[in-house]
Amino acid sequence: MKCMRCSAENIEKDDNFCWKCGHWTAKGFNFLKERKNVDIVLNGSAAKQNNRFGVLLGLLGFGIILFVTIYIIRGDDLFKPVIYLNKEISNYVHGYRTSTMKTDNKYKEVTINNYESAIEFIEKDFSMQNWLCGNSDEVSRLEYNLKTTYEIPSVSFCDLNYDEALKINNVIEEMYTLFPNLKGSLTNITIANADENNDYIAYFQPLYQFVNIDADINLYNKVNKTQILLNSYYFLNETMTSKNLSTVVGDNWYVDDATWESTIAHELGHALSFKLLLQENGIDNITFVTPDNELQIESILNLVNSGDFSYDLLTESLNNYNQKYGTSQSIDEFAKSISEYASVKDENDRIIADETIAEAVHDYYLHRENMKNTSAEIIETISAKFQ
Repeated sequence: MKCMRCSAENIEKDDNFCWKCGHWTAKGFNFLKERKNVDIVLNGSAAKQNNRFGVLLGLLGFGIILFVTIYIIRGDDLFKPVIYLNKEISNYVHGYRTSTMKTDNKYKEVTINNYESAIEFIEKDFSMQNWLCGNSDEVSRLEYNLKTTYEIPSVSFCDLNYDEALKINNVIEEMYTLFPNLKGSLTNITIANADENNDYIAYFQPLYQFVNIDADINLYNKVNKTQILLNSYYFLNETMTSKNLSTVVGDNWYVDDATWESTIAHELGHALSFKLLLQENGIDNITFVTPDNELQIESILNLVNSGDFSYDLLTESLNNYNQKYGTSQSIDEFAKSISEYASVKDENDRIIADETIAEAVHDYYLHRENMKNTSAEIIETISAKFQ
């Protein structure tokens, strides 16, 4: 028996459809003439498959609604297990706890109209990452209080335990009390991952080009950050902070009685001298860059890199000291009397005065009236210029 459409052979006499093309046979034609048989074929097994598909779509829709509802109720907590797993993998790869915060983001072609919008953008960069942190409510309150009290747009103690966060908080609070002029000088204090795990303990960065760095200044205003970065290798790992600082950096490197947390006072010393540099040059901040102030901010960066401003401050302090005490100390002797770090030199064999001043501030923070006389002279010189 042959198919009427494709002439396929070997069709059985009881077949309703051609095995090759699917066209009905003579028997199939007679079978489908009756309406009840059409219902059996078209509305039987086909309807069951259609119903199954409809149920699956319904279940998928319900699942989506359920997921959205849970996300709204639980928020970012929904992803905590995944975040935790990623952290554990990163910790395993690096061999120590690392930060989830990305501190070196750069953005381009962003419209920034004023200083306030520049600050908002800095805040947004970190707030978008906060959900990756596992901070307790107590740590979050410390961050908030520092931000609002001392005008630091972003403070992130991401994944710090409360005890360590409190120690750092206390150093910052005490330094801002000792030096009120620090207020408004930083855009952020953040836990960060150094390029090499022991690159630094804490690090003051006076100018980090953040937004529209390569853009035409006539088309886009720019944004810089002035920040202190806290190295996750030390501050997130109790195996490090439980050690005495001197066992890691060496005896007499920092001023006497230095701790992991007090090194932040040293970095705030850098921030203090930078604030004075801006003041002496008639600049409020280097955060918001426009065609009107771009060249002036570039000149500030050149001054920072040259170290001349800090060296002049140190020389003035040395001269005042020698005159007051009737001595003739050299600048090397003057700096070394504070600490080894205070007397480090650059490639031209010149004292790095920024470090001398920062260590004098560090000494004052730790010892107050019991600080070295040389440190006291530097503090007096700086304080006089802020008045």
